[in-house]
Amino acid sequence: MFNYKADKKVMKTLVILFADSRSGHMFDSVFAGKSAFDRSLEWAESVRKINDSETVVLATSDIEKTVRNATEAAAINAEVYSEEKWNVKKLLEHFVMHAREKNCNACVFAWADQPFVDSGITESLLRDHFEYKAEYTFADGYPDGLCPEVLDAGTAGILLKLSEGVQSEAGERAVVRSSIFDLIKTDINSFEIETVIADNDYRLFRMSFNCGTKAGLHSCQALFKSGIENKSIEEISKSAASSVSVLKTVPSYYNIQITDRINVPSIYHPVGLERTDGSRFMAFEDFKSLVMKISDFSESAVVSLSAWGEATAHPDFVRMVSFILEQKGLTALVETDGLNVTEEMCSALKSACDKAVDRVNGGDDNGKLIWIVSLDAFTKEKYAEIHGGVDCFEKAVAGTELLKKYFSESTYPQITRMNENESELEAFWRFWNDKNRFKNPLIIVQKYNSWCGRLPDRKPADLSPLERNPCWHIRRDMTVLADGTVCFCHCQSGINSTGNAFSESLEEIWERLNGEVQNHMNKKYSELCGKCDEYYTFNF
Repeated sequence: MFNYKADKKVMKTLVILFADSRSGHMFDSVFAGKSAFDRSLEWAESVRKINDSETVVLATSDIEKTVRNATEAAAINAEVYSEEKWNVKKLLEHFVMHAREKNCNACVFAWADQPFVDSGITESLLRDHFEYKAEYTFADGYPDGLCPEVLDAGTAGILLKLSEGVQSEAGERAVVRSSIFDLIKTDINSFEIETVIADNDYRLFRMSFNCGTKAGLHSCQALFKSGIENKSIEEISKSAASSVSVLKTVPSYYNIQITDRINVPSIYHPVGLERTDGSRFMAFEDFKSLVMKISDFSESAVVSLSAWGEATAHPDFVRMVSFILEQKGLTALVETDGLNVTEEMCSALKSACDKAVDRVNGGDDNGKLIWIVSLDAFTKEKYAEIHGGVDCFEKAVAGTELLKKYFSESTYPQITRMNENESELEAFWRFWNDKNRFKNPLIIVQKYNSWCGRLPDRKPADLSPLERNPCWHIRRDMTVLADGTVCFCHCQSGINSTGNAFSESLEEIWERLNGEVQNHMNKKYSELCGKCDEYYTFNF
């Protein structure tokens, strides 16, 4: 046990656990009869053995009673406070208020749905934080969910003033897992920051051990079953990175082909390889059934329309997107050429978004509907060169601007980077990134895909990592064609399939890829996988 002293005063810490009702599986008793919330309380109590501390649980008011009952049942000395709806400013207000009341020098912060926050790394963070008189201390390179954050009590007050003043927009945002660091990053050079760095960098695996989602719950259960008690954080991280059941849970991204019809061809489009003729349309009732299956299986996910087809060409397009938005855990993503976008369509879908409940998907809080517009050029001449000589560049740009009018925070003009349009990349970026022209300039520079070598190599640069990682797409994505066929992966559509989503359960189909994921982890690849360089890209 250690106690740090400064001017003969014991350094005292305040442990803050954040219990958000959006954490859907926080109270599931799946860890030998205990829940993630129970285990997070045990971790908070363990901090007392490390350093003089007190614990506060911050909850949303709709689960306050459950939080209080669970805290009392665990016989943990912790105070519970609630707010109907949390934002970053309110969170910091509680940091400052409770630290002042309890005379604490630092706040140790973690979410209450994280069952494996490590006491050893907590001790290291506190030691460095006090020894080097840091304002903010965090661990880097470890899987998410294993490490807390440490924030100086005085610095919490500085951040609160930021959230009330020049960063008031950030202060009004709902609390997400990166909220504290996101606010610090707005003026990062003004803070003394210390970092405890992992011996090995596990960030590339994108593991996240929290019970906020079904995917996170599955990862946590798999990790717990592997036997982690009394193991160091390095041992736990290494074990997790070698486990198929930890790395592959449930899909977080579904690419659904509601139609194979396209408005314009593209030199990078695989439509010719897929032997489609533009006549296939997924029936609305089949689509509804599929979306319900997705909601049941993944609970939260991004549903993208339409794989190798123009989603807006489907006669039931607005109904389909609206139905996705009715499922509280699903985010809709539409990839379009922008040519069919109308005021009526935008108005109808904006209304559907306004009616839909907030959710946390697609990386941004409250994400409901995301648009990606494939422009691929800055001039109409280049657009025609890439899109089969079709002269509709102005119409595509107009459609993009109309989407930005209605969906300013979620419309992304996209350029697929190729040798053919490399000369226009900077001009494209400058135009769509102009803050005087657009309220929220958002851009995607998409990597060129040769579809396992079936298209010519047009990449102007090789961005692949030095060491190959297990493919993200067979671990996180599911692609479904208009007839229900589930592709092995999006790059092998029309060649390899794993089942039919209309006639089989998604869970059975998904489990059929476990062996291939294990092969990738063992550095064994099929002929097509060996030719593919999409393995290091990911969607959500």
